[in-house]
Amino acid sequence: MKSYQFIVKVSLLFICAILFSNAKAQTVPAPISKDSAWTTGGNVGIFFQQVGVDNWAGGGENSLSYGMEVNLYANKKRRSHTWDNSLQAGYGLVKQGDAGARKNNDVLIVTSQYGRFLSKKWQLSAGLDFRTQFADGFSYAGAADGSDSLISAFMAPGYLSPFIGLTYKPNDAFSATIAPIMEKITFVMDDELAAVGAYGVDPGDNIRSEAGWSVSAQYQKEIMTNVNLKTRLLLFDAYEEPTHIDVNYELTLNLKVNKFITTNFTAQAIYDHDVNIEDSDGNIGPRLQLRNVLNVGVTFNFGEKLKE
Repeated sequence: MKSYQFIVKVSLLFICAILFSNAKAQTVPAPISKDSAWTTGGNVGIFFQQVGVDNWAGGGENSLSYGMEVNLYANKKRRSHTWDNSLQAGYGLVKQGDAGARKNNDVLIVTSQYGRFLSKKWQLSAGLDFRTQFADGFSYAGAADGSDSLISAFMAPGYLSPFIGLTYKPNDAFSATIAPIMEKITFVMDDELAAVGAYGVDPGDNIRSEAGWSVSAQYQKEIMTNVNLKTRLLLFDAYEEPTHIDVNYELTLNLKVNKFITTNFTAQAIYDHDVNIEDSDGNIGPRLQLRNVLNVGVTFNFGEKLKE
């Protein structure tokens, strides 16, 4: 029997034991303090930056960057059950000098998680996380002839991660989930990228599936007046490669200037053992990926404010 199959079975027995012990301790799970209908809302942000120079002694180039971000949520609480859903979408372009417009932000994330309270702070949870991008991505300096090289596209990669686990949720600001059962499904639906085995798929294949475990934690709160912090950490480890832990960390800081104008800073760090990146010396292998975006623009908020 493969080791990961044994671990999955043990994990299932562990969860069943918790459910059984909870059923003996109380006939009805501890209810949430207040039921609610759907709580929905979010925000839409439009960001713009322009730099113009003409006979400027210090040098520089004209540049124009613009983009849009959308964050939506729809959550429901009913007795001992919760269902939380979110969508994050962002796309931005930058044009510098005489070069054509290039994207500097491209993200699409959909999450959904169902939870059933076993006690006041613990839930049995199940859900999924889906991630991809909207448009083609290029390496603008990788090709020897100076041409652009395609390195990503819509659903290349795409990630779908269903899971079952336990969630610790002491309040509405923080939650952490331990998922002994998780499947990481990687899609590379562009045949050109699939042919070279991009993003860990076997050359010529479009899909790769890995069974493993994960730990995730997220925190969102207004840490001071008009300053909102949101951070999330996701760790994934495939059972077949237990020493290879993939890391995805995200941090978003929103600073509200007035009713509409906001400053938004986003930082992300990823280390994925299935993603090979070529460095300046021509070496190819997994590397720490870093991204940060600083935006100033107009944000429209709507719906109910999430509890802190």
